[in-house]
Amino acid sequence: MPIRAGLDVGDRRRLGWVIAALALVTGVLGILVMLAPVIADDPVVSWPPAGQQPRSTVLPLSPYRPLQLTATIPCATLHVLDAQPGGGEALRTLPADVGTAPGEGLVVAAEQGVVTVTASGAEVLREAVPSVRCSYQVLADAGGVRVARDGAGIATRTHLLVPEVAELQTDAVGTATGLSVQLHTDARYQSRPTLLKTAVLVAHGLALAALLVLAWRRWPGAGSGLVRPRLSWADAAVVAVSLFWVVAGPVNIDDSWYLLMARNAMQSGYLGNVIYQFNVTENPFVASQYAMQAWGALGGQWSLGWMRLLPLAYGLATYALLRVLVATALGRVAQRPLVAWAVAAAHLLWWLPYGMTLRPEPLIALGTAGVLVFSELARRRRSVGVFAVAVAVAALTVTASPTGLVAAAPLMVCLPWLWQWWQAESARSPVTAALVVGAAASIVIPVAFADATVGDVLESVAVHRWYYRQYAWYEEYLHYADLLVPDERGAWGKRLPVLLTLGVLLAVALGAGRRPGTAGRSGQLLGEAAAITALGLVVMALTPTKWVNHFGAVAAPATVLLATALIRSPLPRRVGAATMAIGSAGLVAAVSVAFAGPNLWRPLSDWGQPFGNHLFIDRPYEQSLLAPSLGPLALRNPLLWLAVAAVGWWWLRRLGPTRAVLVTATGLGVALMLLVFTIAPLRQYPGTSVTLMNLRALTGRPCGLAPAVQVLTGVAPGLGPAVGSAALTGDMRATRLPESTPVPISALPNSTVWHDDVPGGTGTGSLQTPWYPLPGHLAGGWVTVPMRGKLNQEQRLVVQVATGDPAAPGQVRTVPLPAVGDKPNWTEVAVALADAGLAAPTAVRVVAQDRVAGPASWLAVAQPRLTAPRPVTDFIAGRPVFADQVSAALWPCVQQIAVRDGLVQPPALRLRAADGLEDSILDNSTFADNGGTLLQVDRTAKFVEVPSRLVPPGAPMLGWGHIDEVIYLHPVGLVDLHVGALRRAGWTRLPTLIGQRYTGRVYTG
Repeated sequence: MPIRAGLDVGDRRRLGWVIAALALVTGVLGILVMLAPVIADDPVVSWPPAGQQPRSTVLPLSPYRPLQLTATIPCATLHVLDAQPGGGEALRTLPADVGTAPGEGLVVAAEQGVVTVTASGAEVLREAVPSVRCSYQVLADAGGVRVARDGAGIATRTHLLVPEVAELQTDAVGTATGLSVQLHTDARYQSRPTLLKTAVLVAHGLALAALLVLAWRRWPGAGSGLVRPRLSWADAAVVAVSLFWVVAGPVNIDDSWYLLMARNAMQSGYLGNVIYQFNVTENPFVASQYAMQAWGALGGQWSLGWMRLLPLAYGLATYALLRVLVATALGRVAQRPLVAWAVAAAHLLWWLPYGMTLRPEPLIALGTAGVLVFSELARRRRSVGVFAVAVAVAALTVTASPTGLVAAAPLMVCLPWLWQWWQAESARSPVTAALVVGAAASIVIPVAFADATVGDVLESVAVHRWYYRQYAWYEEYLHYADLLVPDERGAWGKRLPVLLTLGVLLAVALGAGRRPGTAGRSGQLLGEAAAITALGLVVMALTPTKWVNHFGAVAAPATVLLATALIRSPLPRRVGAATMAIGSAGLVAAVSVAFAGPNLWRPLSDWGQPFGNHLFIDRPYEQSLLAPSLGPLALRNPLLWLAVAAVGWWWLRRLGPTRAVLVTATGLGVALMLLVFTIAPLRQYPGTSVTLMNLRALTGRPCGLAPAVQVLTGVAPGLGPAVGSAALTGDMRATRLPESTPVPISALPNSTVWHDDVPGGTGTGSLQTPWYPLPGHLAGGWVTVPMRGKLNQEQRLVVQVATGDPAAPGQVRTVPLPAVGDKPNWTEVAVALADAGLAAPTAVRVVAQDRVAGPASWLAVAQPRLTAPRPVTDFIAGRPVFADQVSAALWPCVQQIAVRDGLVQPPALRLRAADGLEDSILDNSTFADNGGTLLQVDRTAKFVEVPSRLVPPGAPMLGWGHIDEVIYLHPVGLVDLHVGALRRAGWTRLPTLIGQRYTGRVYTG
């Protein structure tokens, strides 16, 4: 309830002066928070470790260039390398085959009596190796790259950036005494407030809280307050459905991405984009991740079910606030049971597809609902103090995401009475009120700058703009174009609330000016909700990205709009026939287009979904079958909805055609969402599903996918020695697998490899390997075949299983190897011996045929090996893992790698999502043009897929996921790391990460 002032004129005048002064102080303190100094981490990497000789090691940096690099190269080391045939490299910081020449790294080499130093794509030094005892020093920092000999400068390139670092590699193994490197990695965002900044933050918070209390006291307004709605069975239904949705709701493709940000912040100390853009801070848009970080720390776990309790709380709080708003706005009308059910249905229509996500939109919806309630209270009481609180809530909501600007839209309902108040008051009060409103907006500062400086945020914004495509306001059509694509972005459940909202907006616009002045409270609420929703959609045009998920930001006002339209027709009863026809046709079109969307819920939640064949979603005909239907009745058929409108026109005149379509579509949409996500896990059972994983988490088994995944690993004894020889035709050749070839650790050493990648050849040929004896009778054994190449459907790859003597086999059965697509790196494909249907198999061999000529087709096959299923939990135990940005939420128990101290912890395994999305998600973390954080890992390693499967299997699917072993060029971790600290002013900006020179990316706008 508002605080009754009870102040006389003199008291109000004096309080006004106090409030004005406090507002100014609050604003000044906010500015000081941004500029206050911080204690920043200063990680220093030293190579080799103390007391050890230099050995090549992998050292993936992110950002790729350290702030400072110092290398010392003894001339004695250069002499040793120069004496080798072809010379050698004393130091290299990037592998030679990363596609850069001479390279963005640092190379110090000696050959034919000449030492060369190249750095960041340029030659810095070339001179004869001195015959005397000496040493070279290479220093790179913001001032460029400099080379000195025995401390005396001999070469300088001031325009060069610090070289990139992915490895510290030397050819001088055992002869490199004195060779050393010291790096100050770029961990610019790892900082903590100084005591001064902490004091200013506390002072700002206290001043802001006191200001809002005093403003409410100074301008309490008069009139009625908020109305508490009566509890209804509709409220119970919303709670029950919301709880069910925590378990069964779809996984959003960005859930794991945001979870990884919060999870990594537990180790790095700040919220960064851990997948790309060099893990720069997300400030000022960090509110939702802060909440996730705190929630994950509180629960001590990062399982999807636990983290979903946050959006559950947001959703229920949003619903409660909207119930209060509608009850307050409608008065006695709100006591009708229909009102509660209308709000519940509209809320669920929006919340089911957009609300159960770890993205920021559910928090934005909550903040917007709060602004709606405070704005309505401020208007009813004509209270500037309450309006200041509404402004503070709106500003706080913006810290969740740029789409949080939608929260400012409800403030518009206060503009008419604010203008009247402004004109009626003396000059001093409006100025004081303006200062209060401005100071209230400073609530963003503690969130945005508590662990960041203004210099940090400016650089972060610049990085986001440079490395991520930014869209202009006039490209807002992309939001709606994405909603209509025939894939998971345009799923019917995501289309329906948006298109229904647009249809209702059209109907309200058509009825504007035709509604009698006695339309009542429901008519007023309908008009205001339509205006706020429309403004919110317009404000979304200002956001720099155009993802379908952003529509969830307008859920709060759109829910009020749909709920009010369910209560009363969006068109007046006595409107003209043409207007009624146009409004009804608009809603019919909206519903038909919405239900034409596919029932497609990738990633991870599409397993077992009904409607159509989900294995062929890229085929246009199959896409058309993914749309929902009721038996033979397609819900996208406009004739169906025209019939519903006709029923409302002729038989249910109280309902009306527009409202009939709206009520039917809303109810059907909610029911169908609940139905498909009940059917899907049942069809998938006993195979795992998101629902089953969340249910298991409730019983103390929170490890997501892990209990249901098996990998195939080598067994002992394995296959016996080859019997006979291989039969080769065409370009097929046999060779030995070099020890340096990145195959899984469990693969056979010095394995034979057959391939048809022959220079000048046709690229065709066939292979029939020798028979490999099986070690006695096996139960549950698998034959695993390493392969790579440009694989296509014209190639034939099978495993043959035989009985009898391997030298003269009896019965032979053929088992096709699963298709894996183009594999430039080694992968492993397996078949079960049981698939051959032989009671006592004794030997196996591989048969391959490549019938496509030219470079578009080639293959390589290594000799097979015997494997057996093993729980993935045993396989990954104690090993650092990178679970990708799509599936990490379902791998909560793995040892997820950290990106901290300017370094990426090298993963031993990579866990990837599938569902046919591999091509669109694989390189997010390794793409140089986007500042992928794992780029330097990718440059120094090969990824070899390990055969895996779900146990027990469920409904046919595009693939559950992938497990890759990461095989590095060198050992990892052969360095010392010391993290120091330094004091840095808030306005300081370190050398920028943007510009074409840093990664080669050209600014795209």
